Amino acid sequence: MNYEQHNLKNLILLLLTVLSYSAVLILNRLASKKIFFPNDVGSISRLFPLDITPAPIIFPIIWSTIYIWQTIWLIYVITFHFRRCSNRDLLYRKIQLFHPAFFLAFVFNNVGMIVWLFVWTNKLVGWSFVGLLFLTLALYLALYVSYKSLYLSRDQLINLNLKTDFWMVSILVHNGLAFFATWVTIASCLNLATYLTYGLFIELNISTTCSLLILSVICILFSIFENFIWQKYMLYTFTPWIVLISGLSGSLYKNYPKSGENLSRNNIITMLLVLICACLFAFKIIMFCLYKTIWKEKVDKKESHRLLQAKQENLTAAI
Repeated sequence: MNYEQHNLKNLILLLLTVLSYSAVLILNRLASKKIFFPNDVGSISRLFPLDITPAPIIFPIIWSTIYIWQTIWLIYVITFHFRRCSNRDLLYRKIQLFHPAFFLAFVFNNVGMIVWLFVWTNKLVGWSFVGLLFLTLALYLALYVSYKSLYLSRDQLINLNLKTDFWMVSILVHNGLAFFATWVTIASCLNLATYLTYGLFIELNISTTCSLLILSVICILFSIFENFIWQKYMLYTFTPWIVLISGLSGSLYKNYPKSGENLSRNNIITMLLVLICACLFAFKIIMFCLYKTIWKEKVDKKESHRLLQAKQENLTAAI
């Protein structure tokens, strides 16, 4: 029996993804030991203190979770590319669950992480903000491509009785990337405040207030997108709110004034932001429940209409 051959382009992109991610893990470890790097990441953060930086314990917990989660979904993606259908066809050539743009975006993210490590440990706070912004946008691009690919592949997954893969992508890939993207979004806001304060010499409380307000706008916009615009894509993504609440709570814990001292403006804004994120997370859960119960019939009708239109378009194209 003849076996379908692999697509060389896809395998090269997969290999680049694995190698670039491995480089990030190795260089992070070397940076923590100050090997090839003049400073470690934490010492630079302590050199440029902010009144909104989360408690030190938050960083290793979040970063460990990020790297473990990315490793798990990457292992799943590798195995997916070597699975075959019952007719011996390669599954990834039959179902384009992972578009080449997805791999490219994640590779760009890894390159951005490496660049950020070098510039941050060399105290180049302005360039480190640019690097963080670049890798954050790359992660959001990877997420968007993956959302789109899964949505377009749902019918094929159902027809081939591969619902498990739908959940693997939704839980591992989407929630893992969203966890990562949310944390580096917070890090970008912190890095911006660092650059404004220590690079442009703007007053500390003004810089950090600007960063908190930017993060507030991002949270509100994200909630609008996930609940009203891209709900069909982001229905099963919950991790951003866990990261936001954890990071902001850590910031409040570290910077809360001692007894007898008054709350600062940024303490109040952070408290309000924690409350807003908690409310938006609850709203996300409510919208999810509505989408799966009361609105389910309406959603199913729309999907049936979409499938009917797709079949008609395919028949027309065939004619």
